Amino acid sequence: MLRFGQHLIKPSVVFLKTELSFALVNRKPVVPGRILLTSALTMGTCMSWEKQGSSVCSSGQDGPEAGQTVKHVHVHVLPRRSGDFSRNDDVYKELQGHDKEDSPDKWRTEEEMAAEAAILKKYFQEN
Repeated sequence: MLRFGQHLIKPSVVFLKTELSFALVNRKPVVPGRILLTSALTMGTCMSWEKQGSSVCSSGQDGPEAGQTVKHVHVHVLPRRSGDFSRNDDVYKELQGHDKEDSPDKWRTEEEMAAEAAILKKYFQEN
């Protein structure tokens, strides 16, 4: 059995398992084919800690109907805190349009990104 939060998952519903993650089918899918991916790492905990958030949401994008603008499958992990958006789901509207206006003067510097990566790297090296 695998632990998924408060649930125990039978191996028969898991279709992918690695040292650091596993994927399973959903018992009550919103749309046919819905799956769940989970990590053995404490990514949510470290993202919340570093960004002073109390929760984390994620959005996977593969294809234009899913809002993908970078032609490579990827998942956004977003630390969240109470009141960061007036309506909780507005975060997805923000994601949908955030790179429509892609101006280099709005980008972070390589140094800023390297500093953040160094902080986060320690969490994954410890696990």
